[in-house]
Amino acid sequence: MTIGAATAAAEIAAALLPGCGGGDISPIPAPSGCSKLTDIEHVVIFIEENRSFDHYFGSYRGVGGFSDQSPAFQQPDPANTSNPPAGVLLPFHLDTSKTNAACTHDITHDWVPQHQSWDNGAMDGFVTSRLPINTDDAVLTMGYYTRADLPFYYAVADAFTICDNYFCSVIGPTDPNRLYTMAASIDPAGQHGGPLLQTLIANRSSFFGKLTYTTMPEQLQARGISWKVYSSPDQNILNIFSNNVLSYFKNFQDPASPLYQNAFGPQFPVDFLTDALSGNLPQVSWVLASIVDSDHPPAPSLFGENTLSAIISALTGNPALWAKTVLFATYDENGGFFDHVAPVTAPPGTPDEYITAPAVPDPTVVGTPPILGPIGLGFRVPMLVISPFSRGGFVSSALFDH
Repeated sequence: MTIGAATAAAEIAAALLPGCGGGDISPIPAPSGCSKLTDIEHVVIFIEENRSFDHYFGSYRGVGGFSDQSPAFQQPDPANTSNPPAGVLLPFHLDTSKTNAACTHDITHDWVPQHQSWDNGAMDGFVTSRLPINTDDAVLTMGYYTRADLPFYYAVADAFTICDNYFCSVIGPTDPNRLYTMAASIDPAGQHGGPLLQTLIANRSSFFGKLTYTTMPEQLQARGISWKVYSSPDQNILNIFSNNVLSYFKNFQDPASPLYQNAFGPQFPVDFLTDALSGNLPQVSWVLASIVDSDHPPAPSLFGENTLSAIISALTGNPALWAKTVLFATYDENGGFFDHVAPVTAPPGTPDEYITAPAVPDPTVVGTPPILGPIGLGFRVPMLVISPFSRGGFVSSALFDH
């Protein structure tokens, strides 16, 4: 990302959300008749990649961010012997106007270092858990962006609603959290093919059809509620970097079935745009953009801002649809980036909240000590609620997760 990328994102915000930069928090007019939540007929869920709440919105006004008083802001760092305060590492600004800080590398965020970061709720292991793995990761975890770096995301928050108490579901990486977004479980007791604690990449296809528990799309379909998963072309079922975890489920293996066709057929952006503008958007939609276009490091945030802009443009391009739609824009997990708020976790022994069966083997990990839980909640991630029903620049501090 070049130094001018933040300026480009600001131009996107100005075009789509005119007036946001000047304090106008209602740039998209509310359709007449919007009065109650039961008027909502379409739910769109856009899940991006690997960013924590503090990392993106810790400096946003009125949220539980850097203005909080928390010992977690001083992360123990035995490697820091020269920069005061010695022995700790504080959050620092990733200034995209002066450096190439928009393009950071992908921080380690597997099950074990994530649990070590959490450290039984002390939230003091973000640096120390990564020092043995990668010293760059150990520093980068504390980096954050501001409005100047994320102008479009901040403009959307100004115009609609941001949630500052929204957590991912698993203290772990992408696939377990994506399973929660589609099925609300990782099968911790191992009764239906799980539990899956890793993100499958090279060995991804070997796990197709292994899970047998019920997914949210199946629940919707059984109740006559229409749904689709709109995926970028590079999110197809065979791509090793696909985020569509429905391929792991037994009932999604028949190409002739409605489940398969709705899960893997619709394309983003072309089919999503067509369905939105024609008024044929299903009642529930998931949008899975490519990892490049959904903020996954090292991709810059500008790409994800462009994707969110395209989704909002498609929805607002059909006023009748927009009048009865809500868009939830969030992130699958924190990607290893620091957040200071300790997630709520269940007491040991709580059914379905701890791992009680051997996990799906991970051939890339050797000699890793077992950590049996808790499963979650995971760390805070951004959540923007974009709708005629959520206009006004509000902050919701209600507790949510995937």
